[in-house]
Amino acid sequence: MQRQFDIPPALSGPLVLLEPLTERHVTKEYLRWLADPEVTRYLDVRFQQPQTEQAIIDYVSSFYGQVERYAWAICLRETRTMVGTATIPRVDRIHLTAGIGLMIGDQRAWGTGAGPQALELIVEFAFESLRLRRLAEHNVAINHRSNFMLRRAGFRHEGTLRSAYRLSMDRDEWVDGLEFGLLADEWRARKLRSKS
Repeated sequence: MQRQFDIPPALSGPLVLLEPLTERHVTKEYLRWLADPEVTRYLDVRFQQPQTEQAIIDYVSSFYGQVERYAWAICLRETRTMVGTATIPRVDRIHLTAGIGLMIGDQRAWGTGAGPQALELIVEFAFESLRLRRLAEHNVAINHRSNFMLRRAGFRHEGTLRSAYRLSMDRDEWVDGLEFGLLADEWRARKLRSKS
């Protein structure tokens, strides 16, 4: 019999609160983010338009089943307003690794530190609570903000995937992808250095 995975715990930082992502977070605002070409410029969801409420509810529900994966709504702590999502889309228990994903959909929250703090919280959850040894993320090379945020959080550039991502279905335009990784030991050492 396969294990059933539950809703993840809420994660809290000074600026943001990560609440388990549920159907109640699938709002008109969330759907607007997914339809906004500025928000989805580097996300694969831009190729799956238009997004329907039911499609997003199905996506959110897919995080609670027989595959170990986690999803949170990123909310501003002060107002409890949802500004994005954070995910660990799949945990590999054999190799103790996982990928991560972040989207700050509310453009008013861009540049406020909400993304970096959400990243810190899911990294800590992955290494401390899930006891993983490695996290990975791949990005479009021209997604400079996200790539900078990953590097600042201690992720290392591990490789370049040449001409790996299509920018648009309308044009034959391709860009490189960047692979980033962070080891639990590196994260712990970095955390100790920041305390001293």
